[in-house]
Amino acid sequence: MSKEITKQEQIRGWIVFDWANSAYNLVIVSTVFPIIFKAFVPDGSEFIGITFKSSDSLYTYAMCFSYLIISIITPILSGIADYGGYKKRYMQFFSTMGAFACASLFLFGPDDQWIGICGVIIASIGFSGSLVFYNGFLSEIVPKKLHDKVSAKGFSYGYLGSSILLILIILLDRSKELFGVLNEKDPIIFRIGFILVGIWWFGWARWTFSVLPKGKKTDLPKKEMMAKGFEELKHVWHQLKQLPRLKRFLSAFFIIDLGVQTIVIIAPLFAIKVFGMEGGELVPLVLIMQFLGIAGAFLFSKVSKKYGNVAGLIGPSIVYTLVCIIACFATQKWMVYLIAAMIGFAMGGIQSLFRSTYSKLLPKTKDHASFFSFFDITEKIAIVFGLFIYAGVEVIASGMEDGFAERLGVATLGVFFLIGLILLRRLNKFKSLEPTLEDTELIDG
Repeated sequence: MSKEITKQEQIRGWIVFDWANSAYNLVIVSTVFPIIFKAFVPDGSEFIGITFKSSDSLYTYAMCFSYLIISIITPILSGIADYGGYKKRYMQFFSTMGAFACASLFLFGPDDQWIGICGVIIASIGFSGSLVFYNGFLSEIVPKKLHDKVSAKGFSYGYLGSSILLILIILLDRSKELFGVLNEKDPIIFRIGFILVGIWWFGWARWTFSVLPKGKKTDLPKKEMMAKGFEELKHVWHQLKQLPRLKRFLSAFFIIDLGVQTIVIIAPLFAIKVFGMEGGELVPLVLIMQFLGIAGAFLFSKVSKKYGNVAGLIGPSIVYTLVCIIACFATQKWMVYLIAAMIGFAMGGIQSLFRSTYSKLLPKTKDHASFFSFFDITEKIAIVFGLFIYAGVEVIASGMEDGFAERLGVATLGVFFLIGLILLRRLNKFKSLEPTLEDTELIDG
């Protein structure tokens, strides 16, 4: 007879998934892969018959494409997941796909550029796709009063775990001669690091999947279930239109997250191009961001507990606005470290609070995956818009002096943060963000 899994074990396993998949965000998105990409894919490279004057734009558009794909398939799968009980299974599928895609990047080289481009696209889809269903479990297994605390703890564990893995990869690279690698410029250890990311993600995620609850299955045929999935999504969309708190929150979330996620993706490329940072200099920058992210997650969680979630979200949004202003005028390398510290501190707070605030706003419902699909689709579309806007500004201003186009792109993101702050202030018109009895009746009815 199998032992019954407690709620505490489920919550602990849910938190561990942040520890598992954050290695992708740190190693693939923020540090090692962008460096390798710029080394293996020079400006003027051709992909699918298109010549890209800048390798940065090729990387940006590749990431855009991945988020566009996930925003298209997410609503279909999340509706089926809620109705057919496939939430855990889909989360496991995307997680495993992402982990194997990360490992495949080991094969990326100057003569196999397509492996790097396709690999990072698939890894991004795997990461984003798994988060749709992962976030949906927050409302299902965690009491509402603990959402802020557990969400912040998840992000903090993610920052810590991914930092440990990155430090391990760096130590292995510093000791590369022990492995018979005598060429200092040979990135073979960093490429092996991609395999370690896949193993780390895949291995730790087993813990999560061993404790998360299984959904209830139905006897409906697959075709009918898919139709029900679309109906469920349509139903949720109509519900959202009747919930003013959710509508205003999602508007603010879209604008602010557009800036937050774009900054995270373009930050390493910005540091390399504008400030001439080298690979070794990026690592301490990112570690600063990671560890301050832990502090930020807990600090802003406490701010939200004392002053409310809106105040907790306004704080880091102001920090991001200041980041954009400083980045536009910074000229010395030490200022990059200041920017990194501010980004990390704000990132930990804003990401965990956005997730927990949304979960608080949901009325009592069984449609967790469907509701969170709207949240995640909003995020993915925001990223697509943010990256296209940033890349578009770069193209328009490409003829200007070095660094001007990138600074102008960041200034544009600053405008979005200002708009987002205004939208957050509108949420203060509501005395409470907790769902009302009327909200619950709308869902149940």
